[in-house]
Amino acid sequence: FDEGSSKLGWQEDTGRRRRSSRLARVTTSLMGDMENSIYAFLTIDRWESMNCMQYELASLRPIHGRLALKFLKWVIKQPGLELSHITYLYCITVHILVRARMYDCAKLLLKQVSQMDISSHSIFGALMKTYHLCKSNPSVFELLMRIYLKESLLKEALDTFCLMTSRGFKPSIYSCNMILDSMLKNKTVGLALSFFKELLAIGICPNVGTFNIYLNILCSEGKLKKAGYLVRKMEGAGYVPNIVTYNTLLNSYCKKGRYKAALGLMDHMNCKGVDADVYTYNMFINALCKNNRSAKGYLLLKRMRKKLVLPNEVTYNTLINGFVKEGKVGVATKVFNEMLSFNLVANCITYNTLLDGHFRKGNFEEAFKILHKMEEVEIMPSEISYGILMDGLCKHSKFDLARSLLEGMRKSGITVNCIMYTTLMAGFCRNGMLAEAAELLDVMFKDEVFPDVITFSVLINGFCTAGKLNNAKEIISKMCKVGVLPNDIIYATIIFNSSKQGNIREALKGYAAMNVSGHVSDVGTCNMLVASLCRSKRLQEAEDFVQHMSRIGIPPNSITFDFLINGYANVGDALKAFSWFDEMIGLGHHPSLFTYETLLKGLCKGGNLREGRRFLSLLHRFPGAVDAVAYNTLISATCKLGKLKEAVNLYDEMVCRDVIPDSYTYNFLLSGLCKRGKVVTAILLLRDWMGRSILYPCQAMQTSLINGLFKAGQQRAAFYFYSELVGENRYPDVYASNVIMDWYSRRGLMMKANEIFDMMSKWSHPNLASYNILLHGFAKQQDLSKCFKIYNTMARKGISPDKVTCHSLILGLCESRMPELGDKFLKKMIMDGIVPDQSSFNMVISSYGECYDIEKTSNVIDIMTYIGMFPDGDTYHARIDGYNRKSAFQESHNLLLEMLVNGYTPKCRQYITLMNGLLRLGDITGAFRVLDEMKKVGGCSQDVAESALVRGLVHCRKIDDAMLAFSYMCRMGLVPTIATFTTLMHGLCKEARPKEALKLKGIMEHCGLKLDIVSYNVLISGLCANGDISAAFELYEEMKQKNLWANSTTYDVLINAILVVSDIEKCETLMIDLQQRGLISKFGSVQDIRELLIIALKKLKDMKHKKRNTKKGALVCVTGQA
Repeated sequence: FDEGSSKLGWQEDTGRRRRSSRLARVTTSLMGDMENSIYAFLTIDRWESMNCMQYELASLRPIHGRLALKFLKWVIKQPGLELSHITYLYCITVHILVRARMYDCAKLLLKQVSQMDISSHSIFGALMKTYHLCKSNPSVFELLMRIYLKESLLKEALDTFCLMTSRGFKPSIYSCNMILDSMLKNKTVGLALSFFKELLAIGICPNVGTFNIYLNILCSEGKLKKAGYLVRKMEGAGYVPNIVTYNTLLNSYCKKGRYKAALGLMDHMNCKGVDADVYTYNMFINALCKNNRSAKGYLLLKRMRKKLVLPNEVTYNTLINGFVKEGKVGVATKVFNEMLSFNLVANCITYNTLLDGHFRKGNFEEAFKILHKMEEVEIMPSEISYGILMDGLCKHSKFDLARSLLEGMRKSGITVNCIMYTTLMAGFCRNGMLAEAAELLDVMFKDEVFPDVITFSVLINGFCTAGKLNNAKEIISKMCKVGVLPNDIIYATIIFNSSKQGNIREALKGYAAMNVSGHVSDVGTCNMLVASLCRSKRLQEAEDFVQHMSRIGIPPNSITFDFLINGYANVGDALKAFSWFDEMIGLGHHPSLFTYETLLKGLCKGGNLREGRRFLSLLHRFPGAVDAVAYNTLISATCKLGKLKEAVNLYDEMVCRDVIPDSYTYNFLLSGLCKRGKVVTAILLLRDWMGRSILYPCQAMQTSLINGLFKAGQQRAAFYFYSELVGENRYPDVYASNVIMDWYSRRGLMMKANEIFDMMSKWSHPNLASYNILLHGFAKQQDLSKCFKIYNTMARKGISPDKVTCHSLILGLCESRMPELGDKFLKKMIMDGIVPDQSSFNMVISSYGECYDIEKTSNVIDIMTYIGMFPDGDTYHARIDGYNRKSAFQESHNLLLEMLVNGYTPKCRQYITLMNGLLRLGDITGAFRVLDEMKKVGGCSQDVAESALVRGLVHCRKIDDAMLAFSYMCRMGLVPTIATFTTLMHGLCKEARPKEALKLKGIMEHCGLKLDIVSYNVLISGLCANGDISAAFELYEEMKQKNLWANSTTYDVLINAILVVSDIEKCETLMIDLQQRGLISKFGSVQDIRELLIIALKKLKDMKHKKRNTKKGALVCVTGQA
């Protein structure tokens, strides 16, 4: 506008203007007049008149540009301006600034315009319309392009390029290079290649920079052959590649590991007169170090010095880092010392690398020396330095030093950030020190260091891994209170660990919370839930969840289908497994080797070995579909069915088809032999395989042999085999030791089991099963102190208890008549995220019943219902027995009816117990009602049911009613049991009705039932009590004829009866029988037979007492061994 004002400002005659030239000598007054003139001109409303103005071609100076800027600043503040007017003003000002060579100011204005809501086409149009008006030059458009590129507006830059070329302008190659480079950074390689071709088509001549960018594009796509060809074509076309050209290609060669080609290119560079610089060598050395070839990189360093290329700090840092990663900290230290000897200054990165290397090796003293050296050379350790120190100390469990480091940082005024606390917390969690980790979180809040989501994630993962899901939930609640929301990883952690521990309920809760909070679960998280449901055999729920995945837009992948197929295969439902396989194929998923093996497993587990063989034959049609695992699956199933010959045939087929048997193959064959009792054959076969160097026995084989020997009753051989392994320092694995421990534990020999456990602890780490075996053994012996000692040891060693662990502890508590403690422990299990099994609940309920606290079982039932578990048959049986013990027969009867409603069949014993209880209470009608229910349910045969009623009536001393029931049975053609006859005879004898009892004896023989010693004793006792000694002796003689040996009870009754009547003949008979039986010796010195019988009676009583004491002693002995 300064140029326009000198020409067109006011239409005055030439003379007057010449007179005013004197004023131009005074700069200050001239500038004031010109500004006033411009401001006056801006008040004109006729904007169209501007188009009629003419401009001179005189060059402008920066003073004109500044004036234009001042004018623009003023005018855009005026009201009533439209966006198009402002655009034109900006464009005219840009033209003036470009002509005044004020390019930075021009760029600033173009940047402001580009940030307005104006399209690139409109801005270009405005520039184009004012271009001829201002007699501008094309650099304006290139400036606009470059502004767009700087603002990452590639599309707008391309639009501007196209508009320029369509108007006949040719952008400079430098601007074109900038566009190409931007395309490369945005990874739009296809677009960059098209743009390069367009440049050539419109006649824009590329330079070396253009070729360098194009070369970079080819290298980024891995087209190294084309890249090499391009370099050769450049050289042939007269372009001189520079160091950037060669470095680009060298970098790609190094990344691909083509070091030979890289070295050849370096030689080629030298021939062309392009010397490799330090960047070239650094690039080469970096590639070598990344590929664990740091020694080669060091040789290249020597070559650099020979070529008089001085290495810099980057060179040495790269080598030091490479040697540290390879674990060669000593070499890295030597390189570091060499670096210092060449007066190169090591920076914080150098020291941090050495610190990391020393901590990886556990060289704490050297690491702290490095730290002191940093302080000596006045390099302050950074947060990364302290982070490396903290991480190294935590990884080597040096928590005291880690705490000291933290405290030292605080005292030194160094800010302890969240990362430091998180690192220490992660170390605590890895070592099972969860209480310390939780305390550290409180310390963070106290020190006003606010934990982030990663800190909480570390702590939650620690608790979840330890199986303490409730603690993890508490941490989640705490993080929500402080305003830190859980992320996808935290929810996935909860879901994964809940699924891993079999706690599906908590896993599904975590999934629901994840969705409610707005986080989107991925297919991996969903697959964890599907796998967990399948492991728990909740296959229908797994299917429903897969359908849910499809509904929410997460399509199941091949892994999802593999889990479902595997779930059905594990339960032997091959039909359903193949159904899901068909759906998997229908959706376009490709089955893996695991898929085929799972289908084969489903056929085998379902007992369909023939179909399994056919399926294996079909799989041979697909290359690579059959491996050793497939054959092992079939061999294992065949061995389990005892078809060893078929298993051997499969082994032969396997070898013939060039499928190499592995250790599992041989182990299945040996295990099959051991299970069939052919342990000797298995041992001989193993020796043969070892002699021919076919295999070396693995731990699984040793376990199979030891287990097989135990099952075959060859304990000595098993122990010998075990001792031989220990003697040869080929220590058995944990499983073999567990087998022996289990054998001792089952027999109550817990001292021996403990010895094996201590021995195993010396060469391996006992697993969860080892602890569970010991726990179960001590629990059966009611040794609660040792049980809880083992439990605390598990917790201290970070071994999470499972259902079996808790079951064993509850067993010990219930066996010790402590059901209330067992109940509390059940609740603790649930709080710790362990879902108890059904038998654990049943044990507590049964123990409450035995302790006559059956009312407390309702609380246990409520807990079962809360966790989604319902009473089974054993639960009802335990509760019914408890109510029967307390004579609460009405409640017992109600439970029997509830069992029937829920589809469970009560036991015959429970009906009989209830019936006897009602009879004892005098409720005969109720007893008969129970009898009718018993017959209706079909829990036992009718004769057993009626017999139970008869016995019950006898026990209630209702003999006449019992005889009526007995007569009814006989009329109905039902045969009473021997126990019924004996009970009825005993009742009749008690009421002094021995004749009727003898009649029952005749009926019993008529029914084809043989009297046992108890029946004879009942009758003999009854006759003797009634004074009919002769009849009793007749039965005694009958016993002898039937080869039934009288016991001490028989002789006791007869001797007492004979002594009363003083029947010498019968006394002599008894004496002879007693002497023949060896129950007494001959007493020659005593002549009186009566005295002999009294002595014999006393001796029989002593023998009976001694026998009773022997049984008690055996029980005490077994308990003492525990």
